[in-house]
Amino acid sequence: MRVMQKITLDGPDPVMIHDMLGETPPPKIAVEAELYLPEGPGPHPGVVVSEGLGGLQDKRERDYGRMLAEAGYAVLVVDSFGTRGYGDNGDFVRAMKVTEAMMLGDAFTALAALAARDDVDAGRIGIIGFSYGGMITQLAAYEQLARAYLGAHGPRFACHVSYYGCSIPRLNDPATPGAPVTILLGGLDRNVDIARAEAIGDDLRRGGSDVEVIRYDGIYHQWDGTDETRRWVPANLRYLHLRLDRDYGIHDERGRMKMRGRWSRRAVILRHADPRGYHILRDRETTKKTNDLLLARLQAM
Repeated sequence: MRVMQKITLDGPDPVMIHDMLGETPPPKIAVEAELYLPEGPGPHPGVVVSEGLGGLQDKRERDYGRMLAEAGYAVLVVDSFGTRGYGDNGDFVRAMKVTEAMMLGDAFTALAALAARDDVDAGRIGIIGFSYGGMITQLAAYEQLARAYLGAHGPRFACHVSYYGCSIPRLNDPATPGAPVTILLGGLDRNVDIARAEAIGDDLRRGGSDVEVIRYDGIYHQWDGTDETRRWVPANLRYLHLRLDRDYGIHDERGRMKMRGRWSRRAVILRHADPRGYHILRDRETTKKTNDLLLARLQAM
């Protein structure tokens, strides 16, 4: 593997998804990312990595960047929180300040950047993500969202693998470009509503994707992390259920509150955040299983 390069990518910075569709385009932002390249001239398959709310971690996002580059992939690890000045803040501040629309913009910007490289196969670019980034990985599978950010004829992801992704949004328009989606969950993960995750899988199947929702019984959130003893994290999002309409409006399924901008988004999240939290615990055997599965899914692109 060549040395990692820190780069910036010019992308949109919308507060809400509907900001991408207005007469006035959203502001631009220089997205910070780390590029990991394999040996050889290519063209190589590519992978975009979307970080979790814990931020860019050496023993998670960067580890996957190195591992996948060694396996022959050109990898862009996106730092959505560091880009916006929240790299050193806690999970709560990141969730309040950096929106899903921003993180989706970063993911699609990274896809377009990889697809434009001569040493990358534009038709073989996947996305993986962890926790909040796992949610972004699932959302990036919908044609409605890809079209909002990249237009009707822009590149599309060829594979989606979500690690313990938050089960927050469902779409009224489930159509996908057809790329396969794999959703990996821990059976003891209280940050995820497993029944809702399975419903999201059903949505994506109806939309045209081959979907697997795989549950690992007895396993907690972030099984591929570094926590050798069980660690409690305050507040979980398993009861935050949102719906994205065909006109890109977002509402709270439980209370019918609408997300119109930054403040109403915060109000909806705070209303449904569960202070009972969730636990994180490393599991080496599950990590090996999911890493082997990840490589198999990417190789099938």
